[in-house]
Amino acid sequence: MKRFFSISSLPGGDVLKSNAIVFFFVLAHALVCLVMRDTKTGDGIFLAFLTIAMVYALVRFYRASLDIFLGLAFLTCFSGFYISTEGTSLLERVIPSWGVWANVVVTVLTTELLGLAVILLVRMNRDTGRKQ
Repeated sequence: MKRFFSISSLPGGDVLKSNAIVFFFVLAHALVCLVMRDTKTGDGIFLAFLTIAMVYALVRFYRASLDIFLGLAFLTCFSGFYISTEGTSLLERVIPSWGVWANVVVTVLTTELLGLAVILLVRMNRDTGRKQ
């Protein structure tokens, strides 16, 4: 597992690994959303923890600092909640027969979007640090 969290020397190898990390968390978000959506507890707290874990895994993979992790974790949790809430209500108005699947689809798309945004920001930070 430690070898997986090391940046590859191959061109584009780190992008493939980081996208695999995001894909794992997309699947985990979808599963939690599907299983926990209609329970008394709900899925919100579990999805927030998964989002923070995804950001932590990506920040650790790119060896970014703690302050970057804290900022990105804060931003992704709030933006993920807002995008998912609004996106689900929009999708339920357009296709009301989907039920819980509307929430799963929006959660998957939101997690993928946030994961790719975190990769982009952390890579930009890493590349900027190399140039200086």
